[in-house]
Amino acid sequence: DWDALDINASTMRTEGFVTVPVGSWRIGSTAFRWIETGREVVWKDRARSRWGSRRVSLVLASSTSVSSAPASARIERARGRLQTIRSNPNGGDQAKGSNLGKPLAERLEGKAPVPVGSPEAGDSSDAAAPRYDAEGSERYFQAKVIQVQKRRMEIALPLVTFLLQVVVDWQLGREKEHRVHRAKRFLNILSSFGPAFIKAGQALSSRPDLLPPEYLDELQKLQDRLEPFPNDIAFSLIEKELGKPVEELFAHLEPVPIAAASIGQVYQGFLKTGEKVAVKVQRPECEETIALDLYILRQLSGTISSLLAFARRDIDLRSIIDEFGVLIYDEIDYLKEARNAEKFLQLYGSIPDVKVPRVFWTHTARRVLTLEWIDGVRLTSPQLGSNNSLLVKTMVQCSLRQMLENGYFHADPHGGNLLASPDGKLVYLDFGMMSSVERHQRYGIIEAVVHMVNRDFDSLAKLYVRLGFLPANTDLKPIIEALNIALPDVLGASVGELNFKSVIDKLGSVMYRYPFSLPPYYIAIIRCLGVLEGLAIQVDSQFRILNEAYPYIASRLLVDPAPELEDTMIYLLFENGKPRWSRVESLFESARSASDYDVSLAMNRMIDFLLSNRAEELRYRIADDVVDNLDELGADTSRYLLSFISQGLAPTGIRIPCVSGLPPPVQTNSMRSASKLVNFMQDSQGFQFTMLLPLASRLTREPEGQRIGIEIAVNLAERLSARAIRGIFDLPDRQEVRTTSR
Repeated sequence: DWDALDINASTMRTEGFVTVPVGSWRIGSTAFRWIETGREVVWKDRARSRWGSRRVSLVLASSTSVSSAPASARIERARGRLQTIRSNPNGGDQAKGSNLGKPLAERLEGKAPVPVGSPEAGDSSDAAAPRYDAEGSERYFQAKVIQVQKRRMEIALPLVTFLLQVVVDWQLGREKEHRVHRAKRFLNILSSFGPAFIKAGQALSSRPDLLPPEYLDELQKLQDRLEPFPNDIAFSLIEKELGKPVEELFAHLEPVPIAAASIGQVYQGFLKTGEKVAVKVQRPECEETIALDLYILRQLSGTISSLLAFARRDIDLRSIIDEFGVLIYDEIDYLKEARNAEKFLQLYGSIPDVKVPRVFWTHTARRVLTLEWIDGVRLTSPQLGSNNSLLVKTMVQCSLRQMLENGYFHADPHGGNLLASPDGKLVYLDFGMMSSVERHQRYGIIEAVVHMVNRDFDSLAKLYVRLGFLPANTDLKPIIEALNIALPDVLGASVGELNFKSVIDKLGSVMYRYPFSLPPYYIAIIRCLGVLEGLAIQVDSQFRILNEAYPYIASRLLVDPAPELEDTMIYLLFENGKPRWSRVESLFESARSASDYDVSLAMNRMIDFLLSNRAEELRYRIADDVVDNLDELGADTSRYLLSFISQGLAPTGIRIPCVSGLPPPVQTNSMRSASKLVNFMQDSQGFQFTMLLPLASRLTREPEGQRIGIEIAVNLAERLSARAIRGIFDLPDRQEVRTTSR
């Protein structure tokens, strides 16, 4: 239970506490930051450049959230818990490989306590939660020689044989020729090994930096479906986890599971209180099976890495196995999945047209998860008719919001995890695979899309270095050339060339040839977008996720005041200090189709930027262009009106000097651009002509706005006066020097 403790600074020092703000801080050579709303502390030792973490058992809060218990009682409780923590032999540094929860042997042999979940106790019960612990596995399986050797032979023989065949292909120069055949064989091998390898294959299917496209295509066919295990075992596990007979927990539980996968299976049921629920039960011995396979893979990693070196692939396989171990252990912790579901509900449950099931904590434990049952059909169902296209757009927009606004997203949105409810809403299911994106990473993704759309591969390659995808000393010239050849014109390409899978395949071919190292969040995004587009194309064969995403990104560039996005906006809209008006027009036009775009926010944001110190030089360049364009528009409009009048007077025989005999009126480029600008502003969400008055008023109140306004007015008056004088004396129209980039 998470008691908020009001402990003064001296007590904290005495008892070993440290007063810190939520966020990031540093003590000595160690950098710290809070994870999961302050319930986990993660540290980085700068001297060793190594991360570790420890789930904390106490939350120290200000007096605004203190418990009603007397301060002395709360302090005594804190001291008691602190003593418990100190006496825990497994409470060491995670960076050294110690387990954060109970030792592996205790969990697998049933000695660890079994917690029943609750929103609060779900976190305090983490002592019994499964955590990937490579050293703990090694100690546990050293005593199980026969079991390990038997499984080792089952894995090693086909896997090493396969790798030797690939090495021979490389040595004989026929690896590409045999690649498709080998990829199919690799798929069959992984499928036969069981749940850990199926999950590993699915994870590898999103790693273009590790495998060529042919292997990625085959691995995406992996199906996480297995035969269900017997009901008596499942119901026995429910009773063991929840501490009561099934008959006392549920009014009814269907005898046949509705779905079965490698980690668990799902039953439909009803609670005693009448709610219809989905009950997910973990497979027996799931953790031991996964732990054994990971242990054997780590043992084989040296041999496999040596074989891969012959195939010219220098891969730190042990690190990849450990990274995967953390991910799969998260999936087998149903309390963590329940917290994921609750967090997802809090963040996105209020979005129109989106539904998220709620968690029934009284019926949830580490290996049993009970969620609200929501009826629905798959998005590809013919029952939906034309509604499925709307749901696909909702799915894409919601996913973009998850990844690029809140940074917490559903990383496995395949067809089985997304449904359409009877009332036409998009339903999210299965929250075992979630991912997070830090603020600077989100802005990096937006910047990458902008560079890709504008084919600026020099900036894209430099961004990859800045994000840590490439080593700092990498020669970028061949990578830039490869990107230029591989990637199509994103906004102008054909549908077949533009789909996300095609782009990732081509980008992946570059990443496979050069020393890219993709971080977990980027891999999760690639997987998420690939799965989303694959599902969307089943509904609409012309669907293009990059074109769907760009309006959202354009909207973010125009309305988000973040300094990182301001840099990207300047890069996009200005070149050597000069406005690129065609891109300004394109950006506003793209943004208007975003569902949450508000042109009034965009215009206010642009004014904020133009009046800032950073835009001092740019605003005078813009003022010059505004004068040039208004002058050109005024002259073209005047000629158009005079020609229109001349054509109207011609049948009457009336002749007017300077008007009669003019050619028919023709719209010029400046007139068409102005008309287009007015039209898409009118069509933009939030635009009203009356809003221009407050914007103009705001500009005239600001000193910089006044100076720019006066300069535009004076220069424009000079242009108009000169044109008037030339018109009166019938002088030829002198060509003005224009600075516009149109």
